Amino acid sequence: MLAVRIATTDRDKVDQRSRQIEAHRLHLRAAQFKIILSGPTFNACGNQNGAIVVAEVTDLRELRNFSDADPFVVHGVYKRIQIYEWSATIDNR
Repeated sequence: MLAVRIATTDRDKVDQRSRQIEAHRLHLRAAQFKIILSGPTFNACGNQNGAIVVAEVTDLRELRNFSDADPFVVHGVYKRIQIYEWSATIDNR
């Protein structure tokens, strides 16, 4: 199944983000499932305000457990995490 994680950044944790960025990237690359797309989101002013991960997983628990262990989650860089099953209706890649 496809799943998506939508994360919103805590603006008060900018310093923590800088300290955890490499560990966060390593965590994403070490996934035991296929991450199809991953990257930051930006607000209208061009400031990073979160991130999205689209992954192929067996069930949502797999992405939830992975997300819970993400250094950005562990250290509070993300203030809100949403995980959903997702069905793509158009894929022009």
